[in-house]
Amino acid sequence: MKSLTIAAALAAILLGCGGGDALTPEQEISATLEAFKEAAHQRDVGAATELFSDAYGDTAGRDRAAIKAVVLQYFMGHEAIHILYRLRRLELAEPPEAAHVTLAAAVTGAPVSEVGELENLNADVFTFDLTMVREDDERWRIRSVQWKRASIADLF
Repeated sequence: MKSLTIAAALAAILLGCGGGDALTPEQEISATLEAFKEAAHQRDVGAATELFSDAYGDTAGRDRAAIKAVVLQYFMGHEAIHILYRLRRLELAEPPEAAHVTLAAAVTGAPVSEVGELENLNADVFTFDLTMVREDDERWRIRSVQWKRASIADLF
């Protein structure tokens, strides 16, 4: 829980609550992705779900409650969660109130900091296509996501 508090403080600083220059939309979106990574590491369903829009909906017919159940099921099924991801694409709409994000992610039970370490680990690798929106509270949230199995090569 302590590291989640530290991550929240870091996110607040990154999102401009601590003063200084305003972040770009790309930096704000990256901070949201990092917040999800930390929530997954902590297996904190509430923190992870907070990053999904109330208006969440995907092509599989899932709403926010259903995606929360997916997240809960994944977190409960894994004793430890560590994510290594590579942002493949980030396209902002004009004005920048929506974004399309594609990333490849390896999810494993052991800490990993580079792709080469994955060869010795049992990792689930996925590609994710996300639609993110800046909501009324100025926070970026995930409006929809589609995912599919991928290979370690997708992380290069």
